[in-house]
Amino acid sequence: MLQAGLFRRTCELLKGTALCVGLLVGAGVSLAPAHAAPRAIPATTDDVRRLPIPPVDRSQEPIMVLTGGTLIDGRGGEAIEDAVIVIQGDRILAAGPARSTPLPAGSAKTIDATGLYILPGLIDLHIHFTQQRGEDFGRYSDSAAGAAIRGVALAEQLISAGITAVRDVGTVDDVALRIKEAVDREIITGPRVLWSGSIISSTGGHGDEVTSTATGRQKPAFGGPTKGFNGPWEWRAAVRNEVRSLVDWIKLGAPANKEEIAAAIEEAHSLGVPVAIDSYGKYTDWAIEAGVDTLEHPLALSDDAVPLMKRHGTAFVPTIGAFDNLLTGGYPTAGIPTGGFYHTHSRRFVIDQQDHLDRVAEAYRSGVQIGVGTDIPFENEIRYPDAYFRELAYLSEAGMTNADVLASATRVGAEIMRMGDKLGTLEQGKIADILIVGKNPLDSLGNLRDVRYVIADGKIVVDEPAR
Repeated sequence: MLQAGLFRRTCELLKGTALCVGLLVGAGVSLAPAHAAPRAIPATTDDVRRLPIPPVDRSQEPIMVLTGGTLIDGRGGEAIEDAVIVIQGDRILAAGPARSTPLPAGSAKTIDATGLYILPGLIDLHIHFTQQRGEDFGRYSDSAAGAAIRGVALAEQLISAGITAVRDVGTVDDVALRIKEAVDREIITGPRVLWSGSIISSTGGHGDEVTSTATGRQKPAFGGPTKGFNGPWEWRAAVRNEVRSLVDWIKLGAPANKEEIAAAIEEAHSLGVPVAIDSYGKYTDWAIEAGVDTLEHPLALSDDAVPLMKRHGTAFVPTIGAFDNLLTGGYPTAGIPTGGFYHTHSRRFVIDQQDHLDRVAEAYRSGVQIGVGTDIPFENEIRYPDAYFRELAYLSEAGMTNADVLASATRVGAEIMRMGDKLGTLEQGKIADILIVGKNPLDSLGNLRDVRYVIADGKIVVDEPAR
């Protein structure tokens, strides 16, 4: 360190001459500034990949103004009565009390939200666009095209309920990517989409079973060729292939060995991509210790899991309703009986609703970030969007306050998504994803069902002020 300092002072005296450079390089001293930080990229894509894009000029975009409503901006402060929000293009220019937020001249649209409540759009961190629907779906062979059609229908259901951003954590082919693109290009109406590609699992692990996870029925031709991976280098290669396919997240499945899980997480993080895992038991503990970003589901958690999540900063997406559905009626149209998982090698444990609630309560008391996810595998046409609001009720049942549940559905969800700088709160510079409801959701989370307006990317997609 002293030698490097001496060479630098010599260089200053020599005023940056070639001799100076030679002295420094010859001594092995870096020519970079001692504390140089990476330069911020001026404009990026509005997803986790943050790809550089040309500068965006919104100065000629139309301006929309929301007036008169009570603003719950998601930042944790008191609700603001008689608020004003100014939107230009897809961004919020200003949000605050009317007395200190001037109205711009020449706005193209004004929404009078007097008597209504304005809050950030809701976030669902665990969906699958390609899941089944319809009482007779067993009559039809599946395909990527069929999955895409189902996904478009689900996208419309979600956005109509004020769910303006979702994370798809397991898709058929590139269906979720194409739905993401279709929403971005305004071909269809739906929420903002982040996607995870295919689940990376070991041969025969979750995502590569030859039997149905829920029914135990064997798949045709034993599920075809394996989609599983074996050994750390195959798991690394699988991560690289998913990143090559433009995913926002990586999704892992258990069981797998400790080295495979650690290798996949390290590889994804080296490429700047976060990782979710569908896991249980010791595999969960291994994943947390390896730095996984989100744990999906509270399945067969060890007593060490929550302390490990707190220590390593792992976020928790419990999806309680997905398992309570199994315990309290199953999925009749899919022929899935009540009670739990049956005949499935990667699900050899008992589901216990009270244990799930207790684990969420433990995580909440410990300060673990908790997000909202639904993970409904069947009967989407009758279970969405109700499943989302039921999930909020489960979090309340686990002891979370209404304010904290609402934070999980907005600001915390955005942070878990790695989109906290763009989504989750209503403030200057954020993307204009906004939900307006008829009654105060802090009084009752059920009031979130009373949707009056939904604004996504600065555009009105639901307009029902007369309800």
